[in-house]
Amino acid sequence: MKHGGDGGGGGNLLELLTWNACRVAEEVIFGEENVTTGASNDFMQVSRVARQMVERFGFSKKIGQVAIGGPGGNPFLGQQMSTQKDYSMATADVVDAEVRELVETAYSRAKQIITTHIDILHKLAQLLIEKETVDGEEFMSLFIDGQAELYVA
Repeated sequence: MKHGGDGGGGGNLLELLTWNACRVAEEVIFGEENVTTGASNDFMQVSRVARQMVERFGFSKKIGQVAIGGPGGNPFLGQQMSTQKDYSMATADVVDAEVRELVETAYSRAKQIITTHIDILHKLAQLLIEKETVDGEEFMSLFIDGQAELYVA
């Protein structure tokens, strides 16, 4: 399953929900104690996107509509491994708290959606067992047939 966005662009709550969905589905089906390590990359992506949302895209009421922090860079192209922060430790604490709140909100919403529509999750799993791949139209038809919410609230 391809996860949200292009992996490098602007983030939003829907992208965070998408990255959380696989982990949450594993927890719901197998139990929290039996979740695989496959979600580790998803955690990194959720954290990265949430941090961009706070630092660069104005998704924090406490930080406001300003971009803070350095632009980062690809360490394989000779740029710094970590971003240069242009804000104080107090602001860093606020950023960290805002990132955590976004991540926890997205996780809670993903869990609510998956548990509410567990029947659709089971139908999707069965369809994947039968076909191995599901195109966008087939995927959406599961939600339409199941009368699921197609929006993020």
